[in-house]
Formats: sequence, structure tokens, C-alpha cells
Amino acid sequence: MLFEHRRLGAWLRVAAVDPCTGEEAVATGPADSPAMVERLAAAKLARRLRRD
Repeated sequence: MLFEHRRLGAWLRVAAVDPCTGEEAVATGPADSPAMVERLAAAKLARRLRRD
């Protein structure tokens, strides 16, 4: 799983990407909690991959 972090002021946008399928899930949260936002994006991607 690959992660892309992009800070937007007080917010952090994290995109989690599965390198095998190219599927992507995005989560946004406070910039002072990057680990939490990353976990959320990873969980969203895992749900998406299980659904397909």
C-alpha cells in the first residue's frame, strides 16, 4: 500500500493506493494527526478491495 500526503492548511489529505490494482481511497483530517488520517485511508481502501 502506498500513501500520498498533501497538506491543505490545517487539513491533511491522504490517498492510499494499492499498487497491484491501482485502486485509491482518500481520507481528510487534521494535519496534526497524520497517523490517524493514514489509518483511515488504509481502512477505506481495505473495505473497497474486499467489496470488489
